[in-house]
Amino acid sequence: MPRVPSAFAWILVLSLVFNQFAIGNISAHMGMGIPLSFGALFGIAPAHAAEIVMPMLNTDGKTTNLQFMPTISPPSTTKSKSLVGQAQATMTGQGAPFYAPQGIRFEDPIGAQSAWGSYEKLPLSSDLEARYQRLIDQFTCNFCCGSPADVTKNRFCACAHAQAARGFFRYLLKTYSNTYTDKQLFGEAYRWQAAWYPRGAAEDYLLATGHGDVLGHKTHGGAGADGFHGMMK
Repeated sequence: MPRVPSAFAWILVLSLVFNQFAIGNISAHMGMGIPLSFGALFGIAPAHAAEIVMPMLNTDGKTTNLQFMPTISPPSTTKSKSLVGQAQATMTGQGAPFYAPQGIRFEDPIGAQSAWGSYEKLPLSSDLEARYQRLIDQFTCNFCCGSPADVTKNRFCACAHAQAARGFFRYLLKTYSNTYTDKQLFGEAYRWQAAWYPRGAAEDYLLATGHGDVLGHKTHGGAGADGFHGMMK
């Protein structure tokens, strides 16, 4: 008969897994990368109901690191078994999110981009305007302009997707005030960026979850001198 692992063996295995998870999170807080999820230890990280990976500014204000970020809407559903398919499903939404004006859908990224952009001049109260200014000063435009060593901040980008992001921020602040945190707004705004730049968003996600070799990683704005957000040291 095959030998059944003892309770001690199972405890040892679970201890090793927990240690790796803890080390990954401690390393992240020390500036050595992003936190590990249990899914990342055994394959691609799972499509959490409200979490994606996105570039966030480093303290130099010019380069970015990859971070898990909460969102507002859930990820797409997929039957794909491939890492690429799972990455794309995690990064993008589907259907018409509950918070969006009528007619805005993830399946119509170009129409949604134009619609969100129309809200760029929406007036806000003084406190929400101050918050809006902070958001567009930290949210980055990664795939359209800038350089690996000098990413373009959203406030300075004239591209259509940047205008759409500004309209998105204004609409959510006007409609929901302080219901959502800055991190949730960043994450949800980036879910729309993933609809407009699906390849780049999937590459970053795969890189962050230990599968950068699947699609490769084309350098982009803010990716740093190594082109990999400092993750290939």
